[in-house]
Amino acid sequence: MENNVPREKWLYPDRGMKKWLGWILSDHATFMENAAVSETPVDSKPQQSPETISDVLEDAWQNAKIVAIQMGTIYNDRLLPDVEGAVIGYWDDQVYLQLKNGDTQSVNAADIRNVALLNPDRWWALA
Repeated sequence: MENNVPREKWLYPDRGMKKWLGWILSDHATFMENAAVSETPVDSKPQQSPETISDVLEDAWQNAKIVAIQMGTIYNDRLLPDVEGAVIGYWDDQVYLQLKNGDTQSVNAADIRNVALLNPDRWWALA
């Protein structure tokens, strides 16, 4: 249904421009927030030895702890953001993590630069 009001009954002079719809703005704002988070520069953590990485991952796996893994992969001259999750297993050279959204992700152990244990209260409280 379309409501066409004659021009002489308009309450104000319309310039004939299209108006932004609210849902377009909210979707764009959400996209920009996500892009800002993903484009935030990541500080380089010290390179750990393979033995240290293995010890931390094994401890996290055996004791159901949460880890933050920094990959050595560089994308657009930057390090990728840390992958945070619970270590749920490993096979060959792959480490399997359960992310906070419930998804699982595999990480190549040879690409790991740094592993740190996280406080589980802080990790699960993140929105």
